[in-house]
Amino acid sequence: MGAEEGLKVLSDIAAADSMTYWIVGALTLVVFLVMRAMLPVKGLSLVFAPAIFWGGLTGVYTSMHMGIFLTHEKASNIVMTSALGMILALVIMVLLARAVEAVLRIRKPLTSGSPVAVPEPRRVRI
Repeated sequence: MGAEEGLKVLSDIAAADSMTYWIVGALTLVVFLVMRAMLPVKGLSLVFAPAIFWGGLTGVYTSMHMGIFLTHEKASNIVMTSALGMILALVIMVLLARAVEAVLRIRKPLTSGSPVAVPEPRRVRI
């Protein structure tokens, strides 16, 4: 896929109707609040939220583009396909965060560089 086709797909994803934006936005807000409450690092929820939002829009676009309809009602189909897209986006973001953490852990030296007071071994007198 070239850059031109990729930009066309992104513009098609962004050209969703207002109902899709409201539903995906509301689901993203709920997921954001749950992540903010559950994660030990609150900043991760700020990093994950845009990816989850785009994952929801991508799920809706993919289902419409491929002709996959889980129900006959448009709103419920948007909810289900966006939830699947959000789950996939969350899995991808968690894997990326784990990979970045692993790379940074490998590059981190074993010592912090600050001098650590090491007690001298005691000499036993006989």
